[in-house]
Amino acid sequence: MVAQRERRSLKYIRLAAYLAKQPDTIDRLQMSLDEIEEVVGERLPSGARFPSWWKNDSRRMHSRAWLTAGWEVARMEGGGSSVEFLRQKD
Repeated sequence: MVAQRERRSLKYIRLAAYLAKQPDTIDRLQMSLDEIEEVVGERLPSGARFPSWWKNDSRRMHSRAWLTAGWEVARMEGGGSSVEFLRQKD
């Protein structure tokens, strides 16, 4: 169980690293779920097709990834096919 949890958190660390390396000139980033899956290296859970999965909730492992990287989810668009990330202001 611990190995599975570590593997799940690693994929979200990959997303955090991807977001963190975006140039400072980019303050919005639209990504399709396919693009996000490419970054994390595997399919997202089925719940990721719903806006509620993308809430900016620091208690959830996947949300902590983008929040820690300095981003938040502004909205999910396209009937659940893409996510808009917004760089957090200092």
